[in-house]
Amino acid sequence: MNYQPSAWGREFHALTVDEALGGGSAGPGKSMALLMDPMEQVVVEHERCRAGEIPWGHSEGWALHLRREFPRLEQTIHRSKLLFPQLDPDIKWDSQKHMWMWSSGYKYQFGHLKDNDSFLNYRSAQFSHLGIDEAGELDTKDPWDELVARVRTADPVLSKMLKARATSNPFPNWLRDYFVDPAPEGRAVIRRKLKLSSGADVERTRLFLPAKLSDNPDPVFRANYEANLRDKPQHIRAALLDGNWYVVAGAFFAEDFDPSRVVIKPFRIPDHWKRFRSGDWGFKQACVILWWAVSPDGELICYRERTFNGSKARETLDAIGVAERIKETEEAAGEWNRLKDCSRLTGPMDTQLWEERGHRGPTMADDMARIGIYWNRATKGRKQAAQQVIKRLKQHGYNDRPGLMFFDRCQMCIKTIPALGTDESDPEVPKKGGPDHWYDAVSYAVAANPLPANDASAKYTQDADEQYDEAPVNRGRYGYGGN
Repeated sequence: MNYQPSAWGREFHALTVDEALGGGSAGPGKSMALLMDPMEQVVVEHERCRAGEIPWGHSEGWALHLRREFPRLEQTIHRSKLLFPQLDPDIKWDSQKHMWMWSSGYKYQFGHLKDNDSFLNYRSAQFSHLGIDEAGELDTKDPWDELVARVRTADPVLSKMLKARATSNPFPNWLRDYFVDPAPEGRAVIRRKLKLSSGADVERTRLFLPAKLSDNPDPVFRANYEANLRDKPQHIRAALLDGNWYVVAGAFFAEDFDPSRVVIKPFRIPDHWKRFRSGDWGFKQACVILWWAVSPDGELICYRERTFNGSKARETLDAIGVAERIKETEEAAGEWNRLKDCSRLTGPMDTQLWEERGHRGPTMADDMARIGIYWNRATKGRKQAAQQVIKRLKQHGYNDRPGLMFFDRCQMCIKTIPALGTDESDPEVPKKGGPDHWYDAVSYAVAANPLPANDASAKYTQDADEQYDEAPVNRGRYGYGGN
């Protein structure tokens, strides 16, 4: 057969986990590998028939190969028509069902998931192999979960070979959350332990297998395609050439957030630099706290991030609990005024912190103030903040550095901000909702530190002797400064 898998393809075919994503760059041959992945089952079933273990035509093996839109399968089906008959001259193609029928009885079906509930078309079926090409095109994880539940068989041989496989270029959605986020470097088996009704313990496994253009063994193809991609904007290069799942084509900051400039190695922040913090409150959602330094040139540098609460948090903390964690962090960093027993820092926080609970009683800002953590009310204005963020991400002042930078350990900011979508009703602002809590905390910091009016050429100046902000003596009802 005229199919020679690359080293990456062989690794993909050899995976034994229950669920796997082969994803990243365009061009390494992901779609071809997915098309050919069921061949191990096909060959095993053919040999079982030849050995008389099962009658010809009675294999229970069934591969389902899907994409979001059926026309996008045209080239894949064409490849199958070139390759499959080489394996089995007696194979039959059913153009009505878009299905191959092998002489063993093994079925290979092509289908689509145009709508979020299209999985209902396959609900009563069972499959020994599930493959979804460009799975990131699916809006939600529901179709994946529903279809993986149909990967099952009573056949004792096939039951040991069941696979659910996806391939995709980078998408900032459920696919990244489920496969990439737990182990961004890939090749690490994620295990989920389960207990059956019988009391037996079992586990489900999944894995992300990164793919790069360099995995394609054809040097002419690699060179031509790389030249094509290098001619594209930075965000497209990052997604399709570098396989970066956190810089996505079409994102609001896609052309402005350049990790090579914006993400920097940690360094010792001089004592005379101003420091402050910003935050976006969340109880069921993520609560994000960021710590900032302001350089003498007015550059904002996020040097620390902490995330509390939300779906991935190990515990859910109220305002007092979050304040206590902030205190622990700042005490360890020397940012706590031990004489006054309060933070040396303050800064803008989501105004939700000042919402009154009922007709009377302290606000969450009051709760934090009792611990010694003070805040200012953040300035709201999504469009203005977005403009300031973009300006800072570009060249700032007289030097070639951006006006907004992140230490490389601030991973959630680095991952989520360049992947934020664009508001469909207003292309001038990033899309609200989803993982935007880190951006909101950044936008509050930027709004509280506006650039000079002539920021394109003016050099920001600041008193070189300025020290940390001291928490005020006046602890007003709303915390910092009596706001």
